[in-house]
Amino acid sequence: MFKGLSKIDLPGRNGAAPSLLTRVVVTIALLVVVTVARRAIATAVPGVVPFSLQFPAVLLATLLAGWVSGATVVTIGGLYAWYLTMQRPNGGPTEAELATLALYVVSAGSIVAFAEVFRVRARMLVGGQAALQASEARLELATKAAAVGVWEWRLATNEMIYSPEARAICGFPADGPVTYEMVAAVTHPEDFPHTSAQAERALDPQVRDETPYDYRLKLADGEVRWVTANGRAVFETVGGETVATRYVGTLQDITARKRAEVERDEGAQRLALAIDAGRMAVWQVDPRGITPSPELNRIMGFAEDAQPTLEEINALYLPGEQDRLRQAAQDALACGERRFEVEYRARRVDGALRWLLARAEILLDDKGAPRSAIGVVMDVTERRDSEERLRLLAREVDHRANNLLTVVLSTVQLSQAPTVQALKEVVSGRIAALGRAHQLLSEARWEGADLRRLVEEELLAFSLGEAARVTIEGPDVALSPAAAQALAMALHELATNAAKYGSLSKPEGRVAVSWTRGRGGPLNLRWAESGGPEVATPSRRGLGTVMLTRALAGPLGGTTHLDWRPQGLVCDLELPGEALEQVVASA
Repeated sequence: MFKGLSKIDLPGRNGAAPSLLTRVVVTIALLVVVTVARRAIATAVPGVVPFSLQFPAVLLATLLAGWVSGATVVTIGGLYAWYLTMQRPNGGPTEAELATLALYVVSAGSIVAFAEVFRVRARMLVGGQAALQASEARLELATKAAAVGVWEWRLATNEMIYSPEARAICGFPADGPVTYEMVAAVTHPEDFPHTSAQAERALDPQVRDETPYDYRLKLADGEVRWVTANGRAVFETVGGETVATRYVGTLQDITARKRAEVERDEGAQRLALAIDAGRMAVWQVDPRGITPSPELNRIMGFAEDAQPTLEEINALYLPGEQDRLRQAAQDALACGERRFEVEYRARRVDGALRWLLARAEILLDDKGAPRSAIGVVMDVTERRDSEERLRLLAREVDHRANNLLTVVLSTVQLSQAPTVQALKEVVSGRIAALGRAHQLLSEARWEGADLRRLVEEELLAFSLGEAARVTIEGPDVALSPAAAQALAMALHELATNAAKYGSLSKPEGRVAVSWTRGRGGPLNLRWAESGGPEVATPSRRGLGTVMLTRALAGPLGGTTHLDWRPQGLVCDLELPGEALEQVVASA
């Protein structure tokens, strides 16, 4: 409404008062024009004082140069009129002329006052219009730079006004009207109830909610966009009632931000799952103390919702372990690193000893001094126990291998036979017996071989597949590695002798193997043959007898007793309980 007025170059329209030069020039110019006009009228119509010619001059002077110029024109014009009346022959003005002069002064003064008010008001309006135009230009520039759309909903006509940016965000055509139905259609169906409820709260005079809200748009091509809207209702009094007449606001595309938030949340979930799967406890230490986590409480034996202090955590370190942690941190900083890890021992609240692995990063302040540390801790007790078992097992394997090689060497040295082939068979059989014992120990991870399986393995090859020829009876007994090797050699010698000369040399022959053992007492094993050739006591001790006797003697402290009965050999083997208890020690 001020576009025409804004084009007039009024002095002082930008807030500055007219300069003195401007006032002087305007005043002189108007006075000259009025004087010339007055002189012309006075010449044409003698005796007339045309005060009315002053009023346009006063009005223009005030509008163009301000009230000072207008007052100057009023004063000079009045004095000039007085001067003209004084030049008359009769010697002065009449009473009517004096009254006219007074009325002139009052009227001209009123014109100056009203013209000045108009001039100041016009200057303010023109300046406000210019400021409004500049503000609108800045707002338009800001909305374009920030990709923010502006919208307005005129409730009386249900008309929607969308800026180009808002149209682009919603996928509307660049031209043409935007209707309420178009806005409703582009709003995601799942979010439409939420946006409608927000609009109702904003348009309610009792609520006037201006809370920003996020929702989704579903464009015609199926693309889904996230937007954030800010709206404010404009209220007016209609018929004595306050109602919302317009709803205006902004719209901004935040799809990229929402996607980043989703990726951040998914990353946080993955991190939480990884930490939980790895049984890692997150912690942070700063001057205020320690910030624990439920997993740290679980590892250290606190209640899941406990808030232990740093002093309570430190009290669980074994002596010297906390110093190792501090030294690891200091060594890292000395090398220019901020990350370190160390394994240490601590006791849970219930007293259980645990091995823990701590990985941490030291956070520095602006001066480069440590201000806090953050990291994770894991319970690695099982791993450390497994490593220790592996080390013990490696030492045990080395020890057993040396013993086995010694036994094999003794077996070869003591073995005799009339021919090379026979010697080969003797040595092979004895080494095979050791191999079977070794296999049983390996399957049991060298923690004890089962006596029943050992007997079955040794007699299987000599029973010719007839299970009835061999009877095995006895309780479950676990043999130490040394006892297993000794009994394997003894059983092999007995089975070999039975197959060559004893009960197993005939189809009807039988062998019964049985054993007993009291709690913590010795193992007594009996080998009894029957159904074979008649047996007589040998006149001399053969190599097999020597091998049989030596198998249990020596470090094991076992004994061997041979009874050469006519119906078959009976051999009683005894191993002390200490030899069997070596299973526990080696485990």
